[in-house]
Amino acid sequence: MSSSGDANADRSNLDRPNGTAEEQLVALRTALRKAEAELQRVRQEAESKRHLVDIMHEVMGNLSTEEIFHMVARRLARALELSHSSVILAKPGDARGSVATAFEQPGLLNLEIELDRYPEVSAALEQKRPVLIQDLQTSPWYARLREQWMRDGTQMNVRSVIALPFTFEKTRTGVFLLRRTVDQEPLSASDVEFADTVIRSAVNAIEQAHMIEQTKADNARLEALAHTDPLTHLLNRRALTIRLVAELERVRRYNSPLTMLMIDLDHFKQVNDTYGHLVGDEVLRGISTILQRSVRSVDMVARYGGEEFVVVLPETGEQGAVAFAERIRQRVEIHKFEAARAQPARVTVSIGVSAFPAPHVETAEDLFAKADAALYRAKEMGRNQVRV
Repeated sequence: MSSSGDANADRSNLDRPNGTAEEQLVALRTALRKAEAELQRVRQEAESKRHLVDIMHEVMGNLSTEEIFHMVARRLARALELSHSSVILAKPGDARGSVATAFEQPGLLNLEIELDRYPEVSAALEQKRPVLIQDLQTSPWYARLREQWMRDGTQMNVRSVIALPFTFEKTRTGVFLLRRTVDQEPLSASDVEFADTVIRSAVNAIEQAHMIEQTKADNARLEALAHTDPLTHLLNRRALTIRLVAELERVRRYNSPLTMLMIDLDHFKQVNDTYGHLVGDEVLRGISTILQRSVRSVDMVARYGGEEFVVVLPETGEQGAVAFAERIRQRVEIHKFEAARAQPARVTVSIGVSAFPAPHVETAEDLFAKADAALYRAKEMGRNQVRV
C-alpha cells in the first residue's frame, strides 16, 4: 500500500511542474498581447502628439486668418484620415453659413450653404460645444434628412461627423466640420479631443495674427501721421526734408539734376476773411489735388507750412522745372474752388524755382533757401508768376 501511495505521489509531483509551465506560458502570451496593444496605443498617441506639435508650430507663424483655417483643415484631415475637413463661418441661429475653406476642395471659397442640411453644425453653434455623430444612418439628428434622401434617391457616403465650434476676433464664430466616409472607421471621442485641442491652438494663433495685423495697421497709421499733413494728406515738412536729403545723395552720386518749386498762395488771408476758414481749408485741399495730379510718381509733393507747398522734381533741369511751374500757375489761376453757400473762390500762386547742381547749392537747406529767395522775388514783382 505504501509503495502504491508513494508512486502516485511521485506522479503528482511530476505532473505539477508541467501544469505550472503551461499556465505560465499562457499568462506570458496574454501579457505579451497586452504589451503589444499598449505599445501600439502609445505609438498612435505619440504619432497624434507629433501631428499636434507640427500643427501648433505651423499655426504659431505669422499667418493670416484664412491661411490658418486652410492649414489646420488640411493638417486635421491628414492626422485623422478624414475624407472631408472644412471651416464654416456662421453665427448661432443663422439659416446659412459660408465655407471659408475645404480640404477636399481647396479652390472652394465663400460658398454659401443651407445649415438645415447640417444639423450638427447648427447644434454645435447653439450649444457651443463639440458634436459627434458616429453613424449618420442611425443618428436621430439625421432622421428627417434620411427620409429626404430616401425620397430623392440620394446615396450618402458619409459615415460619421464631428462639428467643433470656435470663436475668434471676439465676435466671429464658426465650426470645423470633420467627416469620414462609410468605408472608414467611425470618428470617436478621442478624435474629438484631439481636434478640439488643435483648433483651440489655431484660434489662439488667429487671435495673435489679428493682434499683429492690428498693431501693424496702428503703426502704419502712426507712421502716416508722423510724415503726412493731416489736411492735405501730402508729405509734411519733416518727411520732405528726410526724403530730399536722400534724393540729393542719389542725384549727386549719379550726377543728375534736381529742381525744387516753392509755391505760395497769393493773398490767402483774404480767402479766409471772405469765405471763412472752412473754405480756406477746401482751397488748400484743392491745391494739393492739382499738384498731385500734375506730378510724376518719382516727384515729391509736400505742404511746407500754412499756404506754402513744395514740389521736388528729380531728373529735371531748371528749364523743365520753370515750364512745369508755369503750367501749375495757370491751372491754379483758372481753377474754380467750389465753396458751399458761396461763389466759387479763385486764387493765384507765386512760385520760386531752385536747381541742383548750381553755384552755392550743396545741401537741402541751400536748395530751400534758393527757392525761398526766388519766391520772394515773385511776390515782390507782383505775384502770380514764376521766378528763378
